[in-house]
Amino acid sequence: MNSPPAPGYLKPLLWLCIALLVLSATTFYIIQNSSTAPPGGRVAPVKTLWLGTVLLCWYIYPALLLSDNRLDSVRPLIAVFLINMLARALTELGMMYWWQNWHPWYGISHDLFSLLLCLGLAAGAFRRSSLMMKNYFLAMALLFGVESFFAWYMLTHVTSDHGPVFYVPSTPAHSTLLFSTGVIVGITWLFLGWFTRRWLYLPQPPSHSARLHG
Repeated sequence: MNSPPAPGYLKPLLWLCIALLVLSATTFYIIQNSSTAPPGGRVAPVKTLWLGTVLLCWYIYPALLLSDNRLDSVRPLIAVFLINMLARALTELGMMYWWQNWHPWYGISHDLFSLLLCLGLAAGAFRRSSLMMKNYFLAMALLFGVESFFAWYMLTHVTSDHGPVFYVPSTPAHSTLLFSTGVIVGITWLFLGWFTRRWLYLPQPPSHSARLHG
């Protein structure tokens, strides 16, 4: 017998969030590569796609997962992950665009911390018998490992005479990294497709009345 689908609001809300993310990423790409760009330097299209992908994984999915009452047993783990990422967003954006004192080592340090955190969360999800969320947290741990490498690459291979650098530009010197980024983005979206199907068709928990009469 097929499992009942997710609460009705999740699918349209997920698609709405993805549409808004695509619009925001496109706007960011245009502004960041304009002649009056904010700090950070020019950004390659595939790096914009990578940024949008991790924002989806690190913010949108956890927020939607947290709202799903079928995941009550792992909600505290999802909340820990999301709080960690929201703290990063507020701190990093302020350091990048307000105080302008951000350094890649800050990002690398948080990436490695978050990698270890996700391994712990994966173990917690496994203990709560949520193999789906265990796989999600393991995938996020891999993404943090990749992101830490990207930050190290930017620190050691990307320079600018026009202020701080936050992104990798679209130049031949970085073609190998940019191609690799595209491959990783593709793999991540394949995982998200698999994960989303598993998530949206989780069995519904029994209702209160069913538990009383079961």
